[in-house]
Amino acid sequence: MTTRRLQVQVFGPAYLDRVVTVDRPLAGAGRPPLDQSVDGAITFGPGLKIHSPDGPALSVDLPPGWPGPTGDVVLDRPLHGTAGAWPITVRGITWHDDLGGMGAGFAAALGGELVSALGSEDDPMSRAVADRLRGAGVPHRPVRVPERTADWTLLLTSGPFGDKLPIGFRGCHAAVRSLAGAVEAAGPCDLRVVAALPNRLAAEALRAGDARVRLFAPSMRNMADRGDPVSRFVGSIDILCCNRHEWETLEDREQVAWQVSILAVTDGAAGSVVRFTTPEGEVGRVELPAFPRSEPPRDTNRAGEAYAATLVDTLLENGWSPGVSDPALVRMAAERASVAAALVIDDPRFGFPTAAEVDSTLRLGRVAKSGGGDSADPRYNAPVR
Repeated sequence: MTTRRLQVQVFGPAYLDRVVTVDRPLAGAGRPPLDQSVDGAITFGPGLKIHSPDGPALSVDLPPGWPGPTGDVVLDRPLHGTAGAWPITVRGITWHDDLGGMGAGFAAALGGELVSALGSEDDPMSRAVADRLRGAGVPHRPVRVPERTADWTLLLTSGPFGDKLPIGFRGCHAAVRSLAGAVEAAGPCDLRVVAALPNRLAAEALRAGDARVRLFAPSMRNMADRGDPVSRFVGSIDILCCNRHEWETLEDREQVAWQVSILAVTDGAAGSVVRFTTPEGEVGRVELPAFPRSEPPRDTNRAGEAYAATLVDTLLENGWSPGVSDPALVRMAAERASVAAALVIDDPRFGFPTAAEVDSTLRLGRVAKSGGGDSADPRYNAPVR
């Protein structure tokens, strides 16, 4: 996204994403799109059904050539917005494998070095993840967990309907006991990003005192952790970026909001809110609608990483440091972040817009028509019931 002049470290997961694009909304017609990451457990068998813990299920008619998995997937928690909507059936249109994980996304977007867990060098899934990181040009310092396989994600997306449902099958990262050695080996940096790691590991990476600015990008699991809550290590967070559902899951969110320098909360098509402290010591807020688009999105995956990476990159490239913030700078950073999020959802494959693309689109005032893409695909145009 930028020609990197800052030293950036990213601590977070890199996965293999198995992505299936479906033909209709995951939460049912007329409801807000899903944007929630969950963990899952699978019992192998025919077909593919996604079961909420409270009973109802989403059935997926699999796309041609689907390599697996098949069976019954049980989620670790209910999903926001599906009560009364499931059971429903969606039809898979296409599938592909891609590089995933918030750690990989932030490292690619910011030009940083990634520290993430992998299994042994003999683990096929770990080799696949490492190969894709190399292909994306992401420098990688693996933390090896020999007794586990690499993590992977079954990711359901509804293309222009805006849903994103990553279902994680976790191995490596949950088994890591400490990141102290990896943090020490990484050394000092201008920016340390910690994304979607278990809170005990996130706290360890954030508390190390050799980062000038520390950004925390949680998943739903981080915000729902009552045993090791975010409030215990919020003093080590300068910038917190999350979506609205994640933010509302955090029980002591007001306590957290007062202790970070900048809090950015995204809300899909509704836009974003950035809270900060002005030079006068007052609470400042920048509220922006989603950046205008000429067409519906193709895939909302990676929009959160694009937003947060562009926000922090813009701040730091303009001399920001933790503490009070210039409202004009925050607004500029939030506007560029909104543009980056709007651009990344035009590309269903792993990748991020450049700084030049962000700035030219901002000047244009909307994301222009792409000349094609999933929004024009007749497979999306069947009535949604």
